[in-house]
Amino acid sequence: MPNVKYIYMLWLLLVMGNATVFSVNYPKVFGSDWTDAERYVIEHHEAWKKEFDVFGVDARLAEAVVFPELIRYSFWKDEIEKVAVNGLYVKKGSDGADFSVGRFQMKPSFAEKVERTWNSSPLAQEYGFSFNIADNVEARRSRVLRLGTEEGQCRYLAIFIRLQELRLPQLAKVSRKQKVRLLATAYNRSFSASWLSLCQIQYERHFHTDVIKTRSTQLYCYADIAESFFKKCSNPNTNLAEALCLSYFRELYTLTSLTSLL
Repeated sequence: MPNVKYIYMLWLLLVMGNATVFSVNYPKVFGSDWTDAERYVIEHHEAWKKEFDVFGVDARLAEAVVFPELIRYSFWKDEIEKVAVNGLYVKKGSDGADFSVGRFQMKPSFAEKVERTWNSSPLAQEYGFSFNIADNVEARRSRVLRLGTEEGQCRYLAIFIRLQELRLPQLAKVSRKQKVRLLATAYNRSFSASWLSLCQIQYERHFHTDVIKTRSTQLYCYADIAESFFKKCSNPNTNLAEALCLSYFRELYTLTSLTSLL
């Protein structure tokens, strides 16, 4: 059905008209928050890489997927939310409290989805372990303890990526940059979104760094930020203008490639 593919590609081009990847210098937009997050990644890369390597996940790719969360991270807000999760969530589950915690801003409900999906996948048998997903205090307390460490969050992230690769075999056929975009979109928006849905929503702007969203809150595209960081790590000496120009033509090529996978 070639006509459907061409129509879909035209639709994507129109959506990209609202994308920010071609015009926004994110390091400049986020200033010290970007710099602090980037420095944190550099300082912890080797320790995180050990966890990602266990599951055969590219550390640079994984770091890019959660980099926007590192920009948004607030120590004091995180401490308050950890108290709520440790108390209400452990006792009542996600109905009691489901706040994002840790540097990667993971919710207990996200961890539950990862665990359930892992247990029912062939990866659980391959790696020789499964999670306790019982609906009780003991299981929820163990989950909170895992979420409370960066080692635990790295493992959840690595498992999430492996599960997405298993669920979406098309990820193996796209560029690493496009893979970052789609995984970042799945991480930020929907754990179980279809391939078509991810391709559609990857350019939408929902991400912000305000404590409370208001009418004046500036919204950004999560996947754009993840991609920007990934490209900066991959090509640290690339001139920004050159990168943006190259990105434009690569996106046109990518659109054609993505439609061929439908």
